[in-house]
Amino acid sequence: MERLIKHGLVLIIGILVLVARASGAEDDLKELTSNGLTIRYPAAFEAQAKTILKVADDQIRPGIEVHRQILQLLNDPAEVATRITDLLGAEEVQEATRARLVAYKQKSEALIQAFSNYRIIPAADAIVTGGVDAGAIQVRYVHDADEFTIGLELQDLDADKLKRTFFPVFVNADGKIRSEKNIPDTALNLLGSSKLMIPAVIHETVSWIISEKLNLYHPFTRWFLEGVTGWVTTRVLAKAGPEYEKIAAELYTPGANAKKLRSRVNLLAWPQSAFQTKRLPYLDAQLEAAQTQYAVEAISKLLGGNRNRTLAKIIGEIKHRRDVDTDGICQAIQKVTGVDFKKTLLTYVPEDIVQAMNSGETRRLTAQAEKLAQEKKWADAISKLRRVLQIDPYDVNARINLAWLERENSETQDSEIQIFTTARLLQQKTYSFRLFAPSVEGNYVLARLAILLGNLEYAKKFLEPVLATNPEHKDAKRALEEIRRIEASAKGQK
Repeated sequence: MERLIKHGLVLIIGILVLVARASGAEDDLKELTSNGLTIRYPAAFEAQAKTILKVADDQIRPGIEVHRQILQLLNDPAEVATRITDLLGAEEVQEATRARLVAYKQKSEALIQAFSNYRIIPAADAIVTGGVDAGAIQVRYVHDADEFTIGLELQDLDADKLKRTFFPVFVNADGKIRSEKNIPDTALNLLGSSKLMIPAVIHETVSWIISEKLNLYHPFTRWFLEGVTGWVTTRVLAKAGPEYEKIAAELYTPGANAKKLRSRVNLLAWPQSAFQTKRLPYLDAQLEAAQTQYAVEAISKLLGGNRNRTLAKIIGEIKHRRDVDTDGICQAIQKVTGVDFKKTLLTYVPEDIVQAMNSGETRRLTAQAEKLAQEKKWADAISKLRRVLQIDPYDVNARINLAWLERENSETQDSEIQIFTTARLLQQKTYSFRLFAPSVEGNYVLARLAILLGNLEYAKKFLEPVLATNPEHKDAKRALEEIRRIEASAKGQK
């Protein structure tokens, strides 16, 4: 997100789109306006101008209106930053928060300016000049590829650059609008149109403060991150007015879809975004939304009206403790409020999972998975271990074996996530584990884990039998190259 704000969003539009001439007699341009939209064009292109104006009014203007609402919400970034940091008890990051909100505001200002102002330009002129400086919109022609790129450039965005910003539309020599059908999609890729963008600027800012500035990002405390973020966002939007409060309620209140999924919600085993494989079947977007809503519900029940700055006091007990887990947060909550919040969280866990927590089921499932693995029944063993991790997400033994079995089952992407999660857990606490059986892929998994933990000598030892068995093992070769880069970098710093 930070890189997007700082450096802009660049999209390859292909031969279809955009470019603009660097020069031209602007005084000769005619102008059409409608509903706050303006299009400037050479006299010969009036028909094309009318076409673009209609497209912009029908399909692009709703996105502009969303950004106008964002501008209204962020009318005074300093005031919003103060409100957020006061709720979190994070006054030390107030200025950084204000700067982040200013960046969001500037982005919306640039997008409104660009997509409220269009200019028709002969495509041939754009190719000759290699692109156009359209303020916050930058277009380049790539000669070798015969394609164009469009970028939103927000660095050094001042009043002059904003005033010069427009969206270029190109007309070919035969009078046809270049990539006419793609113009709305191109615009909306940059602009967006969902009303969810309005709370997102607050939600993402609060999440950034908690996870990065306050360093509260344990793999399995997402219930706290999302719950607190949603609660703070709701209060900030409510302060902005009833229209914003309604949007927050629609976003964070469990609706019909969430209620259908209530029995599958498991806040205690819900991993942070960085510890998830972001595609099906590993990620269910509807379940993610439901878990967010129920996390907000749980935190809202706890905080209520936030008397005596309850949230700020809770965060004061735990901030800058990177390793604080669910038990640590619940201890802080109990200290501040007297509430045993772990009991509340257990009501957001499937009943069969709760019953399994103290029944010894994880031991039985792990033993069954080991037997299945030795029989090379990879999928069945994986299913058992995933059940174990729903019961106890901190079970490193189950997780590292899952990483190995997923590689055997060609699920390499999720395997990497499991290794990454295991490394993070081991950085915070000592756990014992063993692989169910010796294997080439198991050695690779242990090598990757050793790299992440900074033990390069062990990593090389684990990779030796992998490459001896299969010299063309692509991932092992890549891991060995990574080790060499790390070692070379370390030598260079001495």
